[in-house]
Amino acid sequence: MATKKEGAQRLLDSLDSAVRIKQRLWLAIAQGVIISVTVAWFTRWQFGVAASLVFVLLIQLAFERMSNSIAASKLQALNDLGWSTEADSDEQLREKAEKILS
Repeated sequence: MATKKEGAQRLLDSLDSAVRIKQRLWLAIAQGVIISVTVAWFTRWQFGVAASLVFVLLIQLAFERMSNSIAASKLQALNDLGWSTEADSDEQLREKAEKILS
């Protein structure tokens, strides 16, 4: 059983990760597009399309796995703190967790 401070820190980390994952998604998309265009430029355009499809699948898989992991971490933190999973918004949860840590 985790302490309240550990649960609050885990909750804050989960909320921060949820924000960062969206930024990293756009970075991954940009990298996939650049690599696909480069492959298409140096080879045939069909290879560029195939590369883009592979990157889309890989990015989708990584995004879904990380989103599920973040959601599970958030739920575990809320469970450790004894809070309801639907009661408050993310900002209200952040404020409550910061009060516990201070």
